[in-house]
Amino acid sequence: MAPSPDINVRVTTMDAELEFAIQSNTTGKQLFDQVVKTIGLREIWYFGLQYTDTKGFPTWLKLNKKVLSQDVKKDSTLMFKFRAKFYPEDVGEEIIQDVTMYSTVINAV
Repeated sequence: MAPSPDINVRVTTMDAELEFAIQSNTTGKQLFDQVVKTIGLREIWYFGLQYTDTKGFPTWLKLNKKVLSQDVKKDSTLMFKFRAKFYPEDVGEEIIQDVTMYSTVINAV
């Protein structure tokens, strides 16, 4: 059986556009892990991937489901935004990595 063709994905962060190729059975967590590994982020719990669903509403990608089983617009390239989902109450106490601080602050601006 031939392997399924790759699906092109573009993830926009606040300062870069990342491009990946995923398989039809790739989960949200696998894509998210690939993104945070690429940008060097370890404090991942504040962030998520957002997309515009087929009805035009911003929606968070569910990590436990396959990317293609969600209501993502099935264009030639799937589009996602890397965004902060949660903001820490005390940034100085709760954030260790500079990249986390930068990503959190740039999302808030």
